[in-house]
Amino acid sequence: MELLHKGFDALDLAYAVHFPAHHMPKLQAAKQRAMEIGQSVPVWLGDVAFNIASTGARGGYTFRCDTGSLGEIWFLKKPSTNDPWGVRISVSAVQCAIMGLAGVKRRIEEKFEKLGVALRQGQESIARVDFALDFIIPNFKLVADNFVMHPRFTRMRHAEITEYKEAGKTGRTQSVTVGKNPGRQIIIYDKRAEVLAKGNSHWPVVWNRAREQQGLPAIDLHDREASQIWRVELRAYKNHLKEDWGVASWWQLQEKLPAIFNSLLSDIRYTAPSLDMNRSRWPDHLLWTRVRAELQGKLSEMKSFATESAIKELLQAERDDMLKAQIAGCLIALAANRNIEFVGLSAFARKASEEIESMFREDPAKTERKLSLAKGKLA
Repeated sequence: MELLHKGFDALDLAYAVHFPAHHMPKLQAAKQRAMEIGQSVPVWLGDVAFNIASTGARGGYTFRCDTGSLGEIWFLKKPSTNDPWGVRISVSAVQCAIMGLAGVKRRIEEKFEKLGVALRQGQESIARVDFALDFIIPNFKLVADNFVMHPRFTRMRHAEITEYKEAGKTGRTQSVTVGKNPGRQIIIYDKRAEVLAKGNSHWPVVWNRAREQQGLPAIDLHDREASQIWRVELRAYKNHLKEDWGVASWWQLQEKLPAIFNSLLSDIRYTAPSLDMNRSRWPDHLLWTRVRAELQGKLSEMKSFATESAIKELLQAERDDMLKAQIAGCLIALAANRNIEFVGLSAFARKASEEIESMFREDPAKTERKLSLAKGKLA
């Protein structure tokens, strides 16, 4: 069993602050423009760049502001004396993995300072925190019935178990989820299968940087026998954090996280079945023993060896490939619409390129505006 990665995977929190009123006209104008053109609009507020969406979000949030795939989504309310909780932030899994909890905290507070928002300690409220551990486990078979719950698990508020959720193909279980929001939750799932299905290519970068540090070769995900990667994900939601552990602020989270996660691992155990008829006496599976060991130490400083620049470069290359594939698909559709045969595709592509260039020249101001808008977006 080889550990590939351990670190934070999601973080949601709210702040009892509002953006300064002088930012509102620019935000409103960008949202209106986004509604008109059907896509988000880049905007700079001081030294902080956002993509402003055409819609807000439930809970009275007027604006939805994205800082890119490696950043955060900021949900903002208009300033109001009746509701102090004016900002909600959802941090991307990639940023959590690369920067760790302490790094995320620093980045968010730096952005608030640049935006002209004065923060005081304790103005935050943590709504969700996820921690993930990825292992290569050859020949591992996930069995839902091997989960055993401590009686305390069902007694604690907001921690009731609903049901196991299983997903799999051809009789092979690929994921099992125990617990529910707004309490706490544990998930074990086939991370390799998810990456191949969804194309989350940043995870191989994270894993391979960790292997590189150990002098090991990169993982070949197409070699199933050598890359059976399973993730154990621990989730703590707002009600469990606040009501069961008294956690709302950053310092409370940092102080109590090890105890919160170790309690979760004790109350929900993945076991190795024995002949004992009393399931509560079944020993922990080696995976659970390893997870417990990996959760020792200061979690808040934990982060990946992968760099933000490496992930950005990869995502930019992927976006480049995606756009080229879209252009090729549109050209083929246009060729079909004009009854072009396969042998004439190359000549048609050159002719179509000239037609598009002519369209650019017809209205250069419009073309320049569109290019500027596209370049301003945060990828």
